[in-house]
Amino acid sequence: NDTVLDVGCGEGSVTIPIAKRVKKVIGLDSSPKMLEYLEKRANENDISNIETVLQPIEEISYDEIGDVDVVVCSRSLNGIIPIEEVLSELNRIANKYVFITIFGPENKKIEKDFDRELEIKTEDFPDYNYFFNILFNMGIYANVERFDLNNYREYESIEDAMDNGKFRLDLYSNEEKELLREYLERILTFEDGKYFNVKDKADWVMVWWKK
Repeated sequence: NDTVLDVGCGEGSVTIPIAKRVKKVIGLDSSPKMLEYLEKRANENDISNIETVLQPIEEISYDEIGDVDVVVCSRSLNGIIPIEEVLSELNRIANKYVFITIFGPENKKIEKDFDRELEIKTEDFPDYNYFFNILFNMGIYANVERFDLNNYREYESIEDAMDNGKFRLDLYSNEEKELLREYLERILTFEDGKYFNVKDKADWVMVWWKK
């Protein structure tokens, strides 16, 4: 019987499974194309309890959304500048719980290590402790859980690793791309027809609190 707000819902990777278990989900995103995909997926799954809102996360407000039971933000708050204002509105909107997942310190590890070899400064999003401290100063005493994700990425070839890793290929020179090839040949393991590195996986942290 709960209502849920999915902030930064994208094409619905979280929205769709949640909608099957609750009364109503509001999917909020700043991309019309993403909301179009979400609505298409909802129709394909015969789901009719999803409402979409086209709006930047920075502009979210209680006055527009109103009360919901649970707020979910899956990897959508990294990089938000007026973060304290957004967190305050999300806390006001939620009646029961707020769940936020953000990238952890080991996210994009092999990409960051390569940039360090090139002596390129990597611009990181604020860490989870930044969110925790802001919430603490707001009088919200949040729980922090780090997900132990065992699935690492696998590649068909070195070229596949270059193309489908999270490297900034468009910013690399031809010489740097050749160095990247050598770096991947050095750090990737080849086994059972696949290239992989056990550190090449997502790192997520969940920050959540009960109202």
